Parts: sequence; C-alpha cells; structure tokens
Amino acid sequence: MRIVFNLYNTGLGNNGGSRTIIKCAEILSSLGNKVYIYSPVNKYSWHKIHKDVTILKNKIPKCDVAIATTPKNVDHTLHIDAKKKIYYIRGYETFWCPKKLVHDGYKKIRCIVNSEWLQKKLLSLGVKSNIIYPGLDFDLFRIMIDPVKRFDTIGGLFHKTLKTKNHKHVEKVASILNDGLLMLNRDISSPSPDELLSFYNKIKVWMAPTELEGLHNPPMEASLCGCGLVATNHNMSGMSDYALHLETALVYPSGDLKLASEYVSTLIKDHGLREELNNNMIELLRSKIGTRKENMKKLLEII
Repeated sequence: MRIVFNLYNTGLGNNGGSRTIIKCAEILSSLGNKVYIYSPVNKYSWHKIHKDVTILKNKIPKCDVAIATTPKNVDHTLHIDAKKKIYYIRGYETFWCPKKLVHDGYKKIRCIVNSEWLQKKLLSLGVKSNIIYPGLDFDLFRIMIDPVKRFDTIGGLFHKTLKTKNHKHVEKVASILNDGLLMLNRDISSPSPDELLSFYNKIKVWMAPTELEGLHNPPMEASLCGCGLVATNHNMSGMSDYALHLETALVYPSGDLKLASEYVSTLIKDHGLREELNNNMIELLRSKIGTRKENMKKLLEII
C-alpha cells in the first residue's frame, strides 16, 4: 500500500506531533508499505528518519491512502490523487486555527482520532470516528533507577507560549512543597532518547495540569519510567484514557492547586501507594494504549 502523510502548511519540526507522524510512518514502512511524508519544509532533527520513509518536498505521487494531519491541510488532502483520504486528528487545534476551520475539517473527510475525549468531541458535532492510539516505545521508556532512591523531585512540562499547558501550576506546587523541580523543554530540550530516559528517571512524581491536548504523551512516558502521576481532571487534558483516580494516578479538580499539592506530597512520601498506582498504570498502558506497531496494524485494518 502507498501511503502519504500530508504536512502541507505545517512541515516537520522538532515537536511531539512531528515525531509521532515520523514514528507512525516508519512502522507502516516496516510492515511492507511504501510511505511518504509530504513536508515542503523539514526542520526535524531529533533522530535520523529511516531511509525507507521518503520525504517529499514537491509533487505527491498517486497513492492508496492520503492522510491529513492538521485542519489547514484537509482541503489539500482532498485534492490528492488517492483512493482513500482520512484525517488523523491528534489534538483539538483551536489554539492555532479558527474554530470554524477545525470543525469544518471534521465534516469533510473520514476521521481517525488519538483519544477518547476527541472521539466524544467529534460525536457531539455529528461526526463519527475511530480511535487509533499512536502507541508507546516500551523498549525505550523503562525504570532505570528505583524511584525510592530518587530525590524528592517533581516533573512537569514547560511551555513558554501556550497558557493551557499551565506550567506555572507545577512551579507553584514545587514551591509550596519545597521540592526539586525538573521541567521538560526548560531543563532539557530536544533530548536524544537516552537523555529523555535519564531525565524521567530523576523524577518521583510527574504533575500534569494541561487543559488542551489530544493524547498527552509525557505523563505516559514518565509513568513507564516509574514516576507517580498527579493529573488534572480537565475534560480536554488528553489523560482520561489512562489517568484513573486511585487506580493509576491521583486526579484533582482542574485548578485546585491545594489538592494537587497534597496529592504530589502523598506520592512523594508514600512509596507503597506510588508503586501500586504505577504498576497499574504500566499494565493499563500496555493493554490499552499498546505499542506503535500494534496500533499501526489496527490502522491498516480500518483503512
């Protein structure tokens, strides 16, 4: 099968969205498909893209499946010479696109989403969709240092422009508790896989206050490395697929930093509870979110 991921109007860059597309393309290629990524601009450098994945800068060849990746390239995808056209929705992208453009895009093309909340959101707009998770790198993210032996350190995601990431909530909780703080994209940026593994293994508890994601990846990666998880219950946090209160995480009402502080403190001090929740989380991630290969096989089955 000839498959093209369309990045018209965006292009590849050093970000989680681009990495997901590249990883999906590499897996689909390993499963015997000819895979292209149409990206007139390519600034991605986090890892060397496998040679079997072709990066296109000009003309898109005739293919079996064309995959839109943002609201801004749905229309472009519809004009590609392809038997099937789908839209892989990995976030509610109103933070950079007009809401009308986002919603209209859902209604023009067959949709696949990466999380339960996005599926519900589309359904509320009268659009049916399938869930295909991007999958996780279980071989990469793992426990290297026993969490009990780690310093009392909180982890979180830093973002200097998007207010919905709420990185200041993590900073405030760390200040209240007087614990160490490490933040992805602040203390480490554009990390290699080994650097990211080492980073997560320095943290005891990951706090995730974000309020606008598709499927939020860093908490899952941190959990696979043994971190306890404290997460907001915001309905667009991208964590409802896996952050279950008192089962896999401690979940607090959005914006309640007093309770969030108590939960973080609990998981830093209570090694038994942190380990129990983390074990449950890893089991859920393996059974529900799955590997990249498992999910790309599901994608091939439905397209």
